[in-house]
Amino acid sequence: MKKLLILIVLVGFSGMGQTKKASPADSIYYTELYHKALSFQESNLDSSLYYYNELNKFLTDKKYNQRRYRILLEIGNLYINKGLIDRAMDTYLKILEEAEKADDLLYKLYAEISIAGIYLESKDYQKALDQYQTIQEGHPILDSTDQTLRPFCVIYNNVGIANENLGNYEEAEKFYRESIALSNKVSEQYLMANAISNMGSLRMKMGDYDQALIWHEKALELREKANLASGICQSLSHIGTTYLALNNTAKAEEYLVKALHLSEELGSAKQTLDASIALKGIYQENEAFREAFEMQEKEMAARNELLNEESVKNQERLKANYEYELEKKIEEEDQKFRETVYQFAFASLALLLIIAFTLFLLQKSKTRQTQLLNENIQKEKKLLHKELDYKNKKLMSNLMFLLEKNELISSLTKSLRKTRTMTKVQSDKLIADTLSNLNHHLNHQTWEEFDLYFQEVHSEFYSKLAADYQLTPNELKLAAFTKLNLSSKEISSLTGQSVRTIDVGRYRLRKKLNITNSEINLTTFLNSF
Repeated sequence: MKKLLILIVLVGFSGMGQTKKASPADSIYYTELYHKALSFQESNLDSSLYYYNELNKFLTDKKYNQRRYRILLEIGNLYINKGLIDRAMDTYLKILEEAEKADDLLYKLYAEISIAGIYLESKDYQKALDQYQTIQEGHPILDSTDQTLRPFCVIYNNVGIANENLGNYEEAEKFYRESIALSNKVSEQYLMANAISNMGSLRMKMGDYDQALIWHEKALELREKANLASGICQSLSHIGTTYLALNNTAKAEEYLVKALHLSEELGSAKQTLDASIALKGIYQENEAFREAFEMQEKEMAARNELLNEESVKNQERLKANYEYELEKKIEEEDQKFRETVYQFAFASLALLLIIAFTLFLLQKSKTRQTQLLNENIQKEKKLLHKELDYKNKKLMSNLMFLLEKNELISSLTKSLRKTRTMTKVQSDKLIADTLSNLNHHLNHQTWEEFDLYFQEVHSEFYSKLAADYQLTPNELKLAAFTKLNLSSKEISSLTGQSVRTIDVGRYRLRKKLNITNSEINLTTFLNSF
């Protein structure tokens, strides 16, 4: 099993390349969210994606652009792990576009490497190879700093994978060795261990089992020093398989049993399947039928788990693709509508200019012809002019009102259409955004009107909350806004209070709800009522 290296930029929040110095509060907030996202990266991709998206919003608001590019890379990598290739590609292209505008060559390089990684993940090896070749030509190594060399550890490893799958074994070995050398130079143990493991797998494919064993043992040693559990499990399985090829079944069994136990601890169905299949063959050959039967059961359980995981992934992928296509169609329709509005506005403005110019010429002609008329006629003309000017202004005012009204109606229609494919939490979030938009355009609406609408949608929310907790009217109002997943900034805009006041209110609300020291999200907690 080849190990594709997905680009990860391991730098601190206020460290390398950060052009805007972060405040201590921002650094703490960033670190807290980042560690939460990282903690879920191996176990719950959806939770990890949620925290990375929250980080993206925070960094966008604070204008920490380079750190935002890094988080977008992480989001793209998660999309790949979830099988959502289109969304991953869109994310990487967004980084590439913004990095080019900002003349940020480092993140432009990262984006290009990630895009090439998608081709490799999709098994389009020749296209991936061409993309990596273009990257190397466009980004020559100009110095020997870790920052410059680290991306090329990834490039060389993945070029090796592409060449190996195309049958170019000599080229593959050359690039694996270059990746190993660079990874060693910049002290990247994770990257070096993967390249060494890939070298071992290449040697296995070439039939050089003794050399394959040496490379896999080197990879295991590095991974054990760095405590890379998943990599250790992979190396144990590789070593066991290599010993099988060398007809040393005792050693093969020893390493495969270790791999099996570790894979079960990690919950890795794929590695459990590989180890159980290999061990079953050993036990059958040794006529240890009870052990062989046990491995058969583990094999079947792992296959069922993988089948279920693949089924869930396929369902998620189909749903995500549908949502993605729907978003594209809505964007296209919205763009067409905006273009129509702009064309109408331009045509109307041109018509008004023609009318105004014509009126100006007529007025000038009339002025020359009526210079000798009496004062009463002059006054009458002035009145007519004022009336005409008033009508022109009224016409323009009505036109702008019509344009604004049409745009608002279009925006609301699009939002309501989205609710057809949304979950309850997403629907509630969309309702909150719609209410905020209405409040912006119709600022005369009062809290009482919002409260009435909220109770129509969530009729039992207040009664359930009041049954368990003693909350003030302001706290109930904050709970309602929070249930709709509004940020402190959005609530501040709606209520006229400062963001700081809202944050303090949230803290006091959490305290009254007895979740001050809990990991439970406030919005998630309120959505249970």
